[in-house]
Amino acid sequence: MLIFNDDLHLFSPIFVFSFINRKYYYLKLGKFSKHITALFLVFFTISAYTQSSFGTDSIQAYIDKAELHLEKYNYSEALENAQIAYKSAKFDNNDKNVAQILRIFALVYEFTGQKKKATKNYRNALTYASSSKSYELKAILSHRLGDIYLNSENNDTIDLGFNHHRMSYENAKIINDTTKMIRPLISQAKYYMDNNDHKKAYSKYLNQIKQIGTTHLESLENIKLNNLLARYFLMVRNYEKANKYITNSESQVQEEIDNKLNSDRLVSSYYREQAYTHKIKSDILYGQKDFQLAFKFQEKYHLSLQKSINLTKEIEVQRAMIEFEVDQMKDIANEAEENMAEMDSEEIKWQISTILGVVLVLISLAFLISAYKNNLQKKNLNNVLIEKNKELITAKETAEQVSTLKSQFISTVSHELRTPLYGVIGLTSLLMQNPEEKKKDEYLESLKFSGDYLLALINDVLQLSKIETNEVKLEKVSFDLTSLIEGIVNSLHSKQKDNNNDVHIDIDKKINTTLLGDSVRLSQILINLIGNSLKFTKNGNIWVKVKCLDYQKDNYKLHFSIKDDGIGIPKSKQDTIFESFAQVKNQNQEYEGTGLGLSIVKKLIHLHKSEIFINSEEGVGSEFSFELNYEKAVKEIDEQSQKENISIGTTNFNILIVDDNRINQIVTQNILKKKGYTCDLASNGMDSIDMLKKESYDLVLMDINMPEMNGLEATKVIRTFNTNIPIIALTAVEEGEIRDQALSVGMNDVIIKPYDTQQFFQTIMRNISKMKYI
Repeated sequence: MLIFNDDLHLFSPIFVFSFINRKYYYLKLGKFSKHITALFLVFFTISAYTQSSFGTDSIQAYIDKAELHLEKYNYSEALENAQIAYKSAKFDNNDKNVAQILRIFALVYEFTGQKKKATKNYRNALTYASSSKSYELKAILSHRLGDIYLNSENNDTIDLGFNHHRMSYENAKIINDTTKMIRPLISQAKYYMDNNDHKKAYSKYLNQIKQIGTTHLESLENIKLNNLLARYFLMVRNYEKANKYITNSESQVQEEIDNKLNSDRLVSSYYREQAYTHKIKSDILYGQKDFQLAFKFQEKYHLSLQKSINLTKEIEVQRAMIEFEVDQMKDIANEAEENMAEMDSEEIKWQISTILGVVLVLISLAFLISAYKNNLQKKNLNNVLIEKNKELITAKETAEQVSTLKSQFISTVSHELRTPLYGVIGLTSLLMQNPEEKKKDEYLESLKFSGDYLLALINDVLQLSKIETNEVKLEKVSFDLTSLIEGIVNSLHSKQKDNNNDVHIDIDKKINTTLLGDSVRLSQILINLIGNSLKFTKNGNIWVKVKCLDYQKDNYKLHFSIKDDGIGIPKSKQDTIFESFAQVKNQNQEYEGTGLGLSIVKKLIHLHKSEIFINSEEGVGSEFSFELNYEKAVKEIDEQSQKENISIGTTNFNILIVDDNRINQIVTQNILKKKGYTCDLASNGMDSIDMLKKESYDLVLMDINMPEMNGLEATKVIRTFNTNIPIIALTAVEEGEIRDQALSVGMNDVIIKPYDTQQFFQTIMRNISKMKYI
């Protein structure tokens, strides 16, 4: 056996035993050492001469033997045959053969996990292939190097990987080998797909492959290509095309797995591609909402992956067994026996027997560890499958719930929008036809009701959306609880009157001060609950009670109760009434509404870190109760309150209305004129600046979204020459979205359209009062 490479002699099993017996050779055979050395030199010279006289056919024969041993995982024999061929090829200066042999060395190192040595040999092989101008070898070697660099954990080698793939493609193109042209393109497309750039993978590489044509493409590359195309169309949600390509992969990969001519290593690769195929198929079915079938293909994915892993392990075990073949062990044992016979040493027999025993124990232990790991991996995979099954079931239920909720939302909101819009359009038509004077008030009142209803619906939908996206934050302002509740009841007077109900307010006398908290959110809660009681009660009573449960360190714990003697809520419905769009319906009558009110109430109470409770009986009535905490507000007669209470002495204020919408101008102008105010109109921010420079105004009502110059930009300019005039944003944009912006550019306040008229004038008076005081 001739070994010429220091890195390779460790692959020979003889080395182990020769090392063990070395000291005995020195002891017993010392007197023959000169003769042995001479014989060795003669043998080496004859061998070298024999090798140097090899022809090209003999070199190729050794290369073929080495490749055959490589396929059977006989790495030691593969290296030995390759080394013999290597010496002769170097002696003959045959660069192409040297490149082929170095490729075999690189493959052995790659298969045994020695990536650095594999890379070094591939690079040396590529140098010799370039020297020999073998485009086929250059294409093969560049592709292998490109794959190693792209799959490296070191990101610095990515560019090297792409450069070698490009080189592989160009060399394959010269010899018109489509399979070798397509291989690097597939590797690059997979890299971009794995790095979530599916568009580049398709446009730059997969498209190019389709243009080249796949008629003569080998099976493994064809399967990989179909998988990548299926994965791309899955990413762009073209499930039909994705299914087409994945079906091609499924049939072809199964044929190759069943093909008895394929080696174990190749079959292992096909099993891995089959697993990949099942995974993509599962994702396609998941995207098509077929969760049950998706789960089955997820199971198939894990099964194929496990088969690939098991086959790879069998290959490694087979390789290990081959390295310690019985015949080789017998030869080594015979050689050891001869040495022991010569030395007549029982000690050597014992040592060799011990070593053989250790080797057998190690092999047995390797089998046991492999079996244990395999069993452990199976258990882990089973656990993963169970978890995935649970996730798929949960996802299926969630998807069904979302689909139902979406349909319910569209149906409910469509109905609730169309009903008042029908009233608005119909009543407007009747008014345009100049009806009798006595009917005008009735139509206008109905028109106002429809408009208010539409506004309430839009506000409810926006409020629910804000809460669910965590945009609502609780604020702390001082408010009087009694005034707040009485104001809410007064605002619901029309509802109270319609159903002939009486509302009774009972507020604990211990609450004799202003409170600090979010009065707006409390108002929304109470308006919804009191409004519901008024709607579902006829000729009855509603009781609004607030009781102080505890008062410590200026903190009140309050219990709120809204009770009625209306239709009540069945026990079966009480768990669902707080869900969005849920509404209890009576057999004999329908009640308008989206069913959003109680859902908003529950979410607002949760914001206060509290819960709402219901006690109801059908036909008897309902009671909703909850507890909230508020701080005591310290009353101070400060400079600000003095400003607001100053008597202006006149109501003939001159106000500039800045709005690009003609209808909005007319509405705002007429509301102000009824109070005795005078008004001028500007259609955009530029006009308002010119008018403020020429005229004197008490206040500006500024729209936000306008052409030429919007309200925010106009306010910035106005503040450069007039810092005192109150500017109020009058806009339809949500207050939470615009208030900070408005105040930051110099506006004084915000009024949201449509607005309550009384609140509108209070805001104007408050801001004019501040200016007059200054």
